[in-house]
Order: sequence, then C-alpha cells, then structure tokens
Amino acid sequence: MRAIALELFTEQGYELTSLTQVARRAGVTRQAVLHHFANKEELLTSSYEELLPALDVIIEPARARPPSAAARMRAIEQFDALVRGEHGASLVCAQVNKHALRGLTAARTLQRRLNDLTRALAAAEGPEGTMRGRLALAAVIMAAARGRELGGRQAERHRAALAVARSLIGAEDASPVADVPGRSRSEP
Repeated sequence: MRAIALELFTEQGYELTSLTQVARRAGVTRQAVLHHFANKEELLTSSYEELLPALDVIIEPARARPPSAAARMRAIEQFDALVRGEHGASLVCAQVNKHALRGLTAARTLQRRLNDLTRALAAAEGPEGTMRGRLALAAVIMAAARGRELGGRQAERHRAALAVARSLIGAEDASPVADVPGRSRSEP
C-alpha cells in the first residue's frame, strides 16, 4: 500500500492524491487503508520512518572532518544504492513534492537528514562545498526520477549520475573562482 501511495504521490502530486485513489489502485477499500493509516500524512510518514535509519548508516561514517575523498565516494555510492533499492520511491517522492511536503514533520526530518548528508559530502566549507554536495545528491535522485527526460536505460542513468556526483564531490581543488578572468583563487 505504501509503494502504491508513493507512486501516486510522485505521479500526480501529494496534494492531489487522495486515500480513495490509493485504495482504488491497491484494490482495497478506503476503510482498509484507514485501518492501517489515519490519513495520507501518516502513510507517507511511515515510509520516511523506514528510510531514516538507512540514511543514518550512510551519514555517520561520512561525518569525519575533513571528510576523505574515499569516504565521500563511499557515501554517494551507498546513497545511489538506497535510491535504486526499496527506499528510492520515498526519496523521489520527497524530491518531486518538496514544496507540498515542507509543512509535514516527517518531511522536515528527512530534509534535515539530507542536509546532514550534504554536509558530509562537502569537500570544502562554505557555499561551494554545500552546493556540490546537494547537486551530487540531486544527480543520483534525478537518475531515478527523470528517466524519460534523461533517456537511456536505468543502469546507464545511474552510472552517469554517479560520474556526475563523483566529479562534484571528488574534485578537491576545483574552484570556479580560478576560472573567472582577472580574479585570483584567493578572491571571493
């Protein structure tokens, strides 16, 4: 039932999906859904509660400061496995419905964990490191969420996402400031 709900939340949006639609697609009555979940927020929350411990397993080893390139690479590969596995639908749903879900406690908790992972992936302090970490996570989720737009087979998209993510978090000395004419690396 959760898988069906996540699929519908992703396809048509969390706000536009009713428990009746979830029940219909699951081939059960609305009352059967309500027997397990009081409302759609509880249904979504149950998926996120299963995801959070899996994220923590990735985040904790990657939190060392400064994070090694190997630890960052391992974390992004583990995150990719999470997205390709049983929790991928929860992560894709969270990304697709980010604005609609921001008022939900479970979604805020998930976002905090993703922020922790972003910081763990950051090779550098400050906005650039954070941006690289966030974009690396987004690339991995995009491979699962935007298949039609990206083309190729799922395995090809995930290989490409990992390559992009690795380039974002693994380039220790890359700095866009050095590419700006007339500026040195030390200038903000």
